[in-house]
Amino acid sequence: MIKMTIKKASIETENKKGMKTSMDEEVQIQYINFSVGNQICALRIDEVHEIIKMLPVTTVPFGSPEIKGFTPLYGKVVSVVSVRVLLGMPDEEPTPSTRIIVVPYHDDYVPLVVDSVDSVVMYDRFEEPTEEYSRYTTGIFKEIAHNEDHEAGIINLDVLLGNLTKSQ
Repeated sequence: MIKMTIKKASIETENKKGMKTSMDEEVQIQYINFSVGNQICALRIDEVHEIIKMLPVTTVPFGSPEIKGFTPLYGKVVSVVSVRVLLGMPDEEPTPSTRIIVVPYHDDYVPLVVDSVDSVVMYDRFEEPTEEYSRYTTGIFKEIAHNEDHEAGIINLDVLLGNLTKSQ
């Protein structure tokens, strides 16, 4: 099944005589592309609060492997989550390209550690995840997005972070 990304939006304008007119315009949603291992992933830009460089993280002995540790963020101490581990990959030490994508989740902010943030893109088409993506937890990818030079797994934050809260 293929779904198109283009959504219609109605735009109201006023003409010279002050009369309102409306027209339909095609709107494409932007996505933040990021890498985790060899996997290109993406989040809708409206699901991202901020992208920051890796912060110092205080680790906790015997903690959950998905939690890299804790760091202060926005005046609170928060858990820093490894997307690598949530996708079933081995965790790695941060590099100069490691980034934290801060996402709003359940009236709070969750910092997600990714290998790198690559670009802001728009996609031409979407498909249901194929068998190739079955190595990850079912439902982590809402869909697979395609454009002329690559494809990316669109992350379902409710599944990704919901699995985390269930495992604790």
